[in-house]
Amino acid sequence: MNRKLLTVAVMCATSLSSMMSTAALADTIPPLPANPGAVIIDGMQDQCDNLAANHDTGNGDIWYGDIVLGAVTLVAGPTEVEGTRVIDLSSVVGIGPLHASDPYIAGAPFRVGGSVNLFGNQRASAAYYDDSTYNYTADFDSTYRHAFSCNIYHAVFHPESQQIGHYVIDPDANGNEENAILHECAAYNARGQHLPLPGYWGDSPHGNCIYIPGATVPESYDPPVLNGNEAGTPIDVDQTDLDVTAFEDHGGRFEVSGDLFIGQVVVCISPSNGPTAKKGVPGTWRPQNGYNGGDPVGPAAGCNTNYFNVAPWGSGSQTSNGTYISVPPAI
Repeated sequence: MNRKLLTVAVMCATSLSSMMSTAALADTIPPLPANPGAVIIDGMQDQCDNLAANHDTGNGDIWYGDIVLGAVTLVAGPTEVEGTRVIDLSSVVGIGPLHASDPYIAGAPFRVGGSVNLFGNQRASAAYYDDSTYNYTADFDSTYRHAFSCNIYHAVFHPESQQIGHYVIDPDANGNEENAILHECAAYNARGQHLPLPGYWGDSPHGNCIYIPGATVPESYDPPVLNGNEAGTPIDVDQTDLDVTAFEDHGGRFEVSGDLFIGQVVVCISPSNGPTAKKGVPGTWRPQNGYNGGDPVGPAAGCNTNYFNVAPWGSGSQTSNGTYISVPPAI
């Protein structure tokens, strides 16, 4: 894994001005699955049409399929598109200790409560963290699998048909008994209800009755009825999501420069004179942490008891608890 090398110019360790980066491992916010889109919907519909067509026997009935969208699952990615990362410089945070380059002590040493040491403010013009975190945006490529099924509908076809005719009383009939003629026509109609039709069927007039042809019924379809649901083959969709917000949790080395405050450190210490010294025997002042020791004699700033006795307090006071048994005698 390549890690980011972050270089930042800092003023008072807070103001960021520039950053360089290379590819790194990041925790991202996965893009949301996109709408299947017109092209994918067309592909799904083609499958539904084919599934419906498998039921068609050529008798005129209509079969068709409607798409039922299913689950969308991520099968690849998200993969960051190279060259699209934009780092939020204000969000960069160093991880771990700050390693100062050529640290130095700024200002005069000071005392802290009852400590027998002298302290100072350590500063540097350059430093770095071993690792970093930050927010960024980038484009991401992903592949999503779109599952679906098809509702199969069936509409029954009815071809054009001719309704059967019927006989009624002939208004010009010579019979005197209307009821008898009515029964005569009813008898004709009764015979006409059975195939084959009688030979006279359609003759008009016939006896005391005339024939009224049946109406023509145009072709028609029954309302579609759901026949069942059939699974389609899922379709994979490649997509690119733009300007996705993400978080980098291992951005790599993070360099800072400027007037950097590293921390408050011990700059003068008066240890005992080696491992064989007796307990309670005063030692010799020794500078450390980048302090040059100052003037060895007199009340000037430096690692000596004369200055220790007049040094200002960074915190606490002479009344703070402490023991000065290891402080060398004043010169």
